[in-house]
Amino acid sequence: MTTSSYNAPNPEQIAEARENALNASHPASWVWNEDAVSFVPPVPLPTDGLPKLWDEDSQSFVPFPGFPT
Repeated sequence: MTTSSYNAPNPEQIAEARENALNASHPASWVWNEDAVSFVPPVPLPTDGLPKLWDEDSQSFVPFPGFPT
């Protein structure tokens, strides 16, 4: 039986991730989520398995151009 372990990030790693995320560019409509230590969209990503891009004008995820459906 194989066991896997998860090493939770230490406080320094969390602080570095937060700093990197806060300094990264992101869509204006996305909001900071402290639990995720990231900016998140105002609507959830669709779960249809197809690749999506964020469209700031429509504030929604749109199909990836040219991807076969």
